[in-house]
Amino acid sequence: MADYRLTHDSAVIRTSDGARVPEDPRNADWQWYQVWLSTPGNTPDPAIPLPLPPPPPPDANARLDAGVGAALDVVTAIRNATQAIPDNFTAANFAATKVQIDALMQVLVAMLEAQTPPPTP
Repeated sequence: MADYRLTHDSAVIRTSDGARVPEDPRNADWQWYQVWLSTPGNTPDPAIPLPLPPPPPPDANARLDAGVGAALDVVTAIRNATQAIPDNFTAANFAATKVQIDALMQVLVAMLEAQTPPPTP
C-alpha cells in the first residue's frame, strides 16, 4: 500500500490517516504529496472503483406486452380446443375436454396474475 491513493477528482487520500488532500499549491499536505511523488519509486495507489449504477427500473410496457402476448397464446389455445369439440359431443367425452379447458384457464389466470406488479415496500 502506497502512502497516497488517487481519487476520481484532483485530490488524493493520505492512506496513513485517510485525510483528503486537495490539489492546492498553498496546502502544506499537497506540497508534501508533491515531494513524495517526485521521489523515484513512489506511485500512489489507484482510486477505489466507483460503485456500479443501479439497474434501470423494469420496463412496465415490455412486461405488459409479454403478458398480453402470453395471454393471447393461451386464449388462442382455448379457442382452438373448444372449436375442436366434436359436433357429437357427449357426456362421455366431456370429462377429458373439461380437464383440458380447466388447465388452459389456470395457465391463463397464472400468467395474468404474474403481470400484477409486486407490492411497493
